[in-house]
Amino acid sequence: MAKMPSRPTGTRSATSTSRPSPPPTSVQYLVHALRREYARAGRKISLFGISQGGLLARFALTYWPDVRHELSDVLSAAGTHHGTTVFGGCSTTSPCPPANWQQIKGSKLLEALNAQPDETPGSVSYTTVRSATDETVQPQTGKRPTSALEGARNILVQRVCPGRTTTHIGTAVDSVTFAAFVDAIHHRGKGKNGAAKVSRFRGDVCDHPYANGLEEAKTSAFLSASGGLIGSQQAEAPKVRAEPRVRRVFRRATP
Repeated sequence: MAKMPSRPTGTRSATSTSRPSPPPTSVQYLVHALRREYARAGRKISLFGISQGGLLARFALTYWPDVRHELSDVLSAAGTHHGTTVFGGCSTTSPCPPANWQQIKGSKLLEALNAQPDETPGSVSYTTVRSATDETVQPQTGKRPTSALEGARNILVQRVCPGRTTTHIGTAVDSVTFAAFVDAIHHRGKGKNGAAKVSRFRGDVCDHPYANGLEEAKTSAFLSASGGLIGSQQAEAPKVRAEPRVRRVFRRATP
């Protein structure tokens, strides 16, 4: 396998722009941050990712094997692991941001990632949380939910709290998601043994829509405004007429 960069490459910092960056670019910053935080903490750390952030966590642990020993838990909320069927209209006549192309179901990048032998590499404990009412990443039900991973503890919000409507971004602050994250980081173990278990959640997890400590009115207002923020980010992002070519290193089998 070709040597991967130890530090981010390129001229733009991922934290200096609100524009969505392609996963192969963003993941380099994540890997650098994981190494730095692990060194600062002096112990294993936990990682929480929403949407593309959930995909990036898996991307990092797949192609940078050395960071696997630095993490104890990964929680992926509404991750785009197997692509979404909602992103429509990307074509030669209707350009899209590279990150959109790469997270569409059937993209070359996701085909390369999902051809790897292990969806949850290393001894890290993986937990995924998804919502059936996610308006951006689908499908979330059926035999192959896009946000679920083989080898992970996969949690559907509506199975814990029937009838709940949770949006894509709302999955990040949902009470079920935070209950899963807290449970996972408080229980040691490798693989599924250290992942979240719904049976251990507090009995009042469905009594409030958001994580403990979040004011319902303010959080609802934030979520209502998030659609406009995402839309403005998409509008500002450079557009391309086809999916960027997948680098050879991402097409090779990983250990």
